[in-house]
Amino acid sequence: MDNARDKLGKLAVVKRTVGPTLRTVRRGLGMQGRIFICFIALMLLTLGATVYTFVNQTGNQLNDLIGEHARQLSCTLALANERSVRNQSSQDLSRIASELIKSRNVLYVAFFDAEGNQIAIASRDADLEQEDVRRVRGASSLLMQLHHNYSPVFGEYLETTAPVLSTASGNSKLVGYVSVGVSRDGEAARLNSIIHVVVLISALALTLAMLVGALLVHRIFMPIRQLVVAAQKIVTGDLNTRVDIERGDAIGELARAFNEMVHWVKQQQRDLNAANQQLTTANHELEAKVQQRTAQLEAANVLLSNEISEKEEFLRAVSHDLGAPLRNIDGMATMLLLKHRSALDADVVHRLERIRSNVEIETSLISELLELSRIKTRRQKTELVDLSALIEQLRDVFEDDLRSHNIRLHVDGQLPTVEGERLRFRQIFQNLIDNAIKYMGEESVGKPRAIRIGCRAVDGHAEFYVADTGIGIREEDLAKVFLVFRRGSNAPGGSVGKGVGLASVKSIVQTYGGRIWVESILGEGSSFKFTIDAQYVHSKPSPAIVRAA
Repeated sequence: MDNARDKLGKLAVVKRTVGPTLRTVRRGLGMQGRIFICFIALMLLTLGATVYTFVNQTGNQLNDLIGEHARQLSCTLALANERSVRNQSSQDLSRIASELIKSRNVLYVAFFDAEGNQIAIASRDADLEQEDVRRVRGASSLLMQLHHNYSPVFGEYLETTAPVLSTASGNSKLVGYVSVGVSRDGEAARLNSIIHVVVLISALALTLAMLVGALLVHRIFMPIRQLVVAAQKIVTGDLNTRVDIERGDAIGELARAFNEMVHWVKQQQRDLNAANQQLTTANHELEAKVQQRTAQLEAANVLLSNEISEKEEFLRAVSHDLGAPLRNIDGMATMLLLKHRSALDADVVHRLERIRSNVEIETSLISELLELSRIKTRRQKTELVDLSALIEQLRDVFEDDLRSHNIRLHVDGQLPTVEGERLRFRQIFQNLIDNAIKYMGEESVGKPRAIRIGCRAVDGHAEFYVADTGIGIREEDLAKVFLVFRRGSNAPGGSVGKGVGLASVKSIVQTYGGRIWVESILGEGSSFKFTIDAQYVHSKPSPAIVRAA
């Protein structure tokens, strides 16, 4: 068992060693080498089979000829020496045998009586001990048969035994036997000479076949090598290369197809160069236009920056120029009321107080307009703003208004956290909640009075809503509710406002990549919706959870 395992291990090692070597040799030979080796192997197999067949058939025919010669010789001796064998004339028989062994192939001749006893023998080998022929007496089928024997002196030789029959009394009677030994060394030597000549001729034929095969393989692969050289030239950029192969076979078709391919590639190269030239020209023109547009844009940006600066300067000047007289008017009215309230008529006191109130309103309007102009031009510090916490702070701010108007404030789910200016997001929700409270309308039996705030994720952005159950907005007023100084035509008479809050909300929303719109049904309520770009949203809205004020 251990020996078997060792042998299997050695075979595995040999396989691992020989396998990669054979693969490397096959890769190194190439197709030409493989075809040449196959051709030589086929020729070698053919010549080897021919030589083997020739030697085998010639040897068999030589044995047949020598054996037939031995049988004829033994039969002739049996017929010619019937009397001598019957009379057992040993001297005559010895003389005849001695004459016969002088022949080239005859090794010995022996005569025996009917009992198988030797009468006479002549042999080239004095020590030859002739085998007793009695064994043929019990088996007549062995007579006239060839037997292959071996002797140190003769080497291999053929032996045959013929019966000696007497017809003196009219009937055939066995009176003895004749054994003849015939050598095949001479013919075998001549046969070996012939074999050597045949092998030499085969070797010459194989050498010639190798030369012819090498020339044929070289000639067969010459067009392919031409194609390879042409392909290498094409790779280097020489598209004027052509293959001059005029043949009617598959290689000729391949050469024609190759030339057509080169022509097509050259045409495509010309078209590509023309397209590249056009593209280069277009790129230069585009770069010139881009530079021109960039210069125009830079000029426009400079102009816009100057206009914004002038606008801000103008607003500051207006604020100062309008604010100073208003503050003087407010100061004078306050001084009159403090010093002369008791001496003035009630109507005068009322008018002075109205003056102060109007001054306060106008001063607040100027401040809001200034703030509206600064929303997009003066950005504040950005931070993470928890909108749920922000709504809770606004709930406290509007607590009295919500309680006095019997309004419930609902937050649908957890609002997300956004990255932006805390004050701006506070302005958005504060203005929208304040607007909803102002336009809630009179309380009626069976109609809920509520404000709902929520958010959902839609198409890569966050969509917020502030919905109320108020009086709603007329359809013709929906398009102008976000304009400055515009209010709904059905606004309650007692509601106060300057028409700047929703315009500020729109400006802030646009700053954060969103848009704002309103959906409303007259008499049922309004829903203000706005979006914020997803890049400013740091957490997704949670499932709806209703919270009430």
